[in-house]
Amino acid sequence: MKAFINWPIFTQTSIDSGSLTMLGSVLHNFSEPGIYMGTILQNNEAVSTFQLIVDKDSPATQVDIDLASLHQGKIKHSCSDDSKRFEVNPKGYAVFYVSRGSGGYSVVVGRLDENEKARLFFDSRELKEGDIFTATIIRPGLYTVTNIKTKSSGKIVVTYPKRGKVPFRPPRPKSIECNKDSLDPNKIEIHATQGQIYKIKTPSRIKIELIEPDDGSKVEKERIKKKERQTRKQKNKTSK
Repeated sequence: MKAFINWPIFTQTSIDSGSLTMLGSVLHNFSEPGIYMGTILQNNEAVSTFQLIVDKDSPATQVDIDLASLHQGKIKHSCSDDSKRFEVNPKGYAVFYVSRGSGGYSVVVGRLDENEKARLFFDSRELKEGDIFTATIIRPGLYTVTNIKTKSSGKIVVTYPKRGKVPFRPPRPKSIECNKDSLDPNKIEIHATQGQIYKIKTPSRIKIELIEPDDGSKVEKERIKKKERQTRKQKNKTSK
């Protein structure tokens, strides 16, 4: 059996909250009970639909909605009604994410009224106060992060994980607030694969772009220098 590798995550150098890939997800709280109809878009073209039931008696505080699976399920075979129906408590969150493929997904959700017409309730291409965007960067380097809606911007320095005796585990995610006039903080340093959590306080669309890759040469040079220092110390001890 051949191992399946999601190559897009290793080649991707930009992340966009309004065009989701495997490296980003969006969380939204549907606070009003009712029946919602969602439309999944890929590159702004409708590719699939789903139903979300928000019920105050539901025990589900989180529902995970995989946009890629819903889309590809429609292409490859007919999805059953159950596979396209989700449920969550109004105090919980719907998590929109992408499990595979090149991505480019967004989602529009409307709440059905008495005439079964959907009133626009949520559009992931413009996040609002209370929404959350999460991102994970794989490739080390220097990145810009911009809120396209407010023009606020910042920098992200992504470093190589440090070698050690135990396997590397990413530190806790870094939190960034998206305010009307700024990103707070507007500069962070993280390890590759360490998450970021963008807490939305104002209309936002977050875009992260690589501007200066780190190919590892700096890390390798530092490793060589460290080894040379250790060798010199050992020689000095031996000569005494």
